[in-house]
Order: sequence, then structure tokens, then C-alpha cells
Amino acid sequence: MKNSDMPAMPVTADGGEVLSGKCMENGPLTYQRDCIGLTKREHFAGLAMQGFLTCVSHSPKDHIAAEAVAMADALLEELEK
Repeated sequence: MKNSDMPAMPVTADGGEVLSGKCMENGPLTYQRDCIGLTKREHFAGLAMQGFLTCVSHSPKDHIAAEAVAMADALLEELEK
């Protein structure tokens, strides 16, 4: 699984603990199947969108959303280096 698709703040569906970066509930579980939450990409895009909305007036919503996703992708790409 790519870093951008992993949960930003993973929890198990029933609120189980997250230990050592993996969702745990009576043993190791897989991120994709057993952990829920926003992906890192979704989380970073939301943060970028908040920033854009504080200083952008009258921009079309779809433009702001596209820019937020582009910024999230750029951050994830830089973190991979």
C-alpha cells in the first residue's frame, strides 16, 4: 500500500488501539481491511483547503479543491524523498 493511501490517524472499526503504527486487536491487522479513517492524502488535502479558504475570496470551489489535492500530492511526493 502506498504511503498516501495509509490512514492518517488509524483506528480500528471498533475503536481498537493503534500500536507501533499498525491497527491492533488481538494481534496485527491490516491497514486496508481493518483500519478506518481518512487517508494521509485526504487529510493533507483538507488541511491545504482550510489554508486556501482563509485567503482566497471568490475562487470557484472546484478550483480550490483541485489546488488542495495538488498540494497534498506535492507534499506526499516530497515526503517520499
